Amino acid sequence: MDKIILQARELFEDAGFDYAVCGGFALDMFAGKQLREHGDFDLLFFEEDRQKTLQFLRERDWQLYARFMEDGKPITNHLFYLIENPADNKWIDVHNVWAVLPNSYAKSYPIERLGEDVFAFNMTEPRLQTLDFIEICFDKRRGGNFIAKEIALPMERAILSKDGIPYMSPELVLFLKTPEFYTTNAYQKPKTEADFGAVMPLLSAESKMWLINAIKTTYPDGTPWLDGII
Repeated sequence: MDKIILQARELFEDAGFDYAVCGGFALDMFAGKQLREHGDFDLLFFEEDRQKTLQFLRERDWQLYARFMEDGKPITNHLFYLIENPADNKWIDVHNVWAVLPNSYAKSYPIERLGEDVFAFNMTEPRLQTLDFIEICFDKRRGGNFIAKEIALPMERAILSKDGIPYMSPELVLFLKTPEFYTTNAYQKPKTEADFGAVMPLLSAESKMWLINAIKTTYPDGTPWLDGII
């Protein structure tokens, strides 16, 4: 098990709210091996625990930056807003947060012309070496289901577990990578294509069918880059 995943378990196992590994590290957990290099570490939490999660991290000296998303892509491109007070209602709808420890490889710098709380980032290393940076996503669950783009997947299929560590199921990880941002962004596109190429052959028939149906429901007019995959 990657040491960063183990560090995340140590940090959150007694936090009092649910979490799960997602993104590329979740696909590694599913495959039982590292599928590619990782430049970041993704964790999911649930919307009802947003304030608890942010407060938990702030109390442990993590710096928090809000990244507003819409239709799967950043509204403000690479700009972030510093979260000084997690209880402030202006963060109630934020979906994506970067949590950064002091001296992390993710270095923030202010964009003063846009305001004292606006920052951008410079990554000083190509690969995350330790748990000093977390990309957090807040997701929905309702009536025993995980809700992704209004597509439901039973929680027992959406969140799996390995060695007591929860992680997002591979079909759900891949489905959340289908927006155009992940297939056109110069940084995201190679990772997305590598993930689909490595994981699709490993999916069970049931998981593959759910993924295909979820994609066709979400994109009824088709999505060209996925035509060869599904």
